[in-house]
Amino acid sequence: MIHDILISRSTDGLPLASCTDNSSSHDPKAVQNCFTHMKLLSRLSARLPDRCTYIMDGITIHMITALNLTYILSCETSYLPVLAFSCLDDTQKQFLQSVTHQQVDAMTRPYQLIKEFDVPLRRLKQRYSSPGSISNKLNLSTLSQELKLRPPYMLSPDDLRPNKGPSQNYSSTSESNQFAANTKPLPRFLPFSLIIMVSIGLNCLCAFLNLTRGIAVINDAHVEDTSSDHYQYAASFLLCCFFSLYQIYLMCCPLRKGKSLAVATLICTCLCQLYLWEYRNDYQIFFHIVVTFLSTYIVFTRQVPGKLPQYTL
Repeated sequence: MIHDILISRSTDGLPLASCTDNSSSHDPKAVQNCFTHMKLLSRLSARLPDRCTYIMDGITIHMITALNLTYILSCETSYLPVLAFSCLDDTQKQFLQSVTHQQVDAMTRPYQLIKEFDVPLRRLKQRYSSPGSISNKLNLSTLSQELKLRPPYMLSPDDLRPNKGPSQNYSSTSESNQFAANTKPLPRFLPFSLIIMVSIGLNCLCAFLNLTRGIAVINDAHVEDTSSDHYQYAASFLLCCFFSLYQIYLMCCPLRKGKSLAVATLICTCLCQLYLWEYRNDYQIFFHIVVTFLSTYIVFTRQVPGKLPQYTL
């Protein structure tokens, strides 16, 4: 069951509204201690990840932070996290429908909105305190998948201390955004389509042809013992082989500068193919250049998966 719900301002932790109904709590002292931790988390929310979970003795605290507002919920440890975050989602929707950001920024007194939201929060608490009945009425598949892909950050007691845990790298909201931008993991591409697999196969073929021709030119240079031009042509073939393999890498692995690298690889491949015009006819040169253009086009147009609906936005 759910014990408490708290809404606060993220910048300074000012509590705006909460649920005052604690009559159903079996251990009021433990719930009160948990509420103290909830207020502490509200003051630290600006320096914590946007989705967190903190586990105490028999009680779990879940919280989300978005748009300079923090929504915190305490419940029993056995309560399903997906229901807890769904409750926070509904709390956020109800709050944003009634209060503007300008009103939130202008508030100076604690619990200034407790009269307006005490009853709605009580209803939410009663509604979600019966998970057996409510789980059949809600579509939690999207939220469950979201929690699996991006689970909440598990807070430890050290994270609640000053200058500890995730907060040590966050001294302000702007620094928090900068830190998140610098540490943001690279996205993953969508699964391979038919054109991508064809392009990878063509690049493998080009790499194989360039490698065999480069080895053949080196062998001819040893046998004929001619000028060093043979080694320059062999180096050009081997470079073309490397560029073909590198195009495959750019198509498979997302890089922040992948487009620039793809263009540079395209230019280098074209120059090498033009340098090898004595060893290849026009059709062969055209084939290798077209394959490289196709790979560059895929690097520019390949997309990452769209984000799931963010319930904290």
